[in-house]
Amino acid sequence: MIVYWTTSRRVWELSLHEDSRQHATSQGSVDLGFAVRSGWTRLVKRRVRPPFVVQRCLYLDSRQEDMAYVFLANPTAGIFQGDHQRISIAAGPGAKAHVTTQSATKVHTMPEGSASQEIELTVEDRGYLEYLPEPLIPFKGSRFSQSTTITVAPMGTLLYGDVITPGRIARGEILAYESLEIRLMAISPGGPPIYREAYRLEPKRRSPLTATIFGRFDTPVLGSFLAVAGPVGSQSVADELLAAAACETERSPEIEVGVSRLPQGSGVGVKILGSETQRVKSALMCLASRARTFLTGYPLPSPRKY
Repeated sequence: MIVYWTTSRRVWELSLHEDSRQHATSQGSVDLGFAVRSGWTRLVKRRVRPPFVVQRCLYLDSRQEDMAYVFLANPTAGIFQGDHQRISIAAGPGAKAHVTTQSATKVHTMPEGSASQEIELTVEDRGYLEYLPEPLIPFKGSRFSQSTTITVAPMGTLLYGDVITPGRIARGEILAYESLEIRLMAISPGGPPIYREAYRLEPKRRSPLTATIFGRFDTPVLGSFLAVAGPVGSQSVADELLAAAACETERSPEIEVGVSRLPQGSGVGVKILGSETQRVKSALMCLASRARTFLTGYPLPSPRKY
């Protein structure tokens, strides 16, 4: 039985407590393509499979009226055992788009199985794409893997950010999930990877808090940010973000920020570590806004998500 979403409490009780073979599962997918039409970025390709919902483009920035804003919504309670989701987003030549999620991604308890999500982001020459979703929250007993592949043409630009929380902090679920696997790779077409990271956390087998830098934080929240910006190279963007990172750490000593230049003059990678989700997210968005200001001349607006 496949149930994509429902308001019936009985269905969700079954999906949470019955034998794993009877759990409702989702094979949701999003396939979006942006292109320039009559001087504006339009959503020219939209293939969506539940539980995802994608509505029309919004134009929220009066300073960049041609930039499209799209919200990915999941009206279900989140990701459950057996779910496999795929997100593919492409920005064509000259297109400018900002994609985000409507709310945090909640990964629920999984008695036996696991869930996964694949993300593919592609930017062609002169294309510009921002992918800045809300934080990921792995619940107690969950098993989740996420694989993200970023492909950016030499004259394309992409800003990517994510925030990984240790769980439902308010409920005392700190690193109570079974496993969390994250893979992230950025490449240039026809060339070697310019950024690659992969890690798997299994807190019950080995607590991340034993690591020196993680040990500073009882509730470690990890933020990652990439600015892949071939047109301007890594040196200038790195200098800008290094200055911004210094300001953030001076303003908030409870977070750690590290900035590295990507190889081949292709951009910058940033890591943020703190103990409060909102603080890490705020620092990430501040860096993203500084990067956008440097690249386009305009900061990030504050889109409403309600």
